[in-house]
Amino acid sequence: MAIFKDAAKMKEIFGEIWTDMIRNTSFGKELKEAGITILFVVNDPDLTMYVDENGPKFGEEAEKKVAVVTMRMAGDIVHKFWLKKVNVPKALALTQIKAKGPINKVLKILPMLRPGQEKYPSYCKKYELPTDVD
Repeated sequence: MAIFKDAAKMKEIFGEIWTDMIRNTSFGKELKEAGITILFVVNDPDLTMYVDENGPKFGEEAEKKVAVVTMRMAGDIVHKFWLKKVNVPKALALTQIKAKGPINKVLKILPMLRPGQEKYPSYCKKYELPTDVD
């Protein structure tokens, strides 16, 4: 069974996370300075998220955007990533994560996400998501 019960719940959780990161960390500023925009195409549940320094966009609004980096993965991989339980190079090699865009920009994103990863367990508690996943 998938971690996220549906796309609406995932949108609610990640809308809050992305907004918090942009308002309360250097994430938005770093994205802007690096010239990075990200499109996440998630399946199970199906959700498209676009993130830039102004915040997240979802669904059709996200799909209309042209991003510098596109990341494709399953919802369970998204969850494990935010819990720091994904070895990103291995996940890329196994195509659990598919990344498109300049490799230097893809690699630059990872450290920018650490503040969100630090806060993610509190979101799991709030939204009753399991943290004991492998």
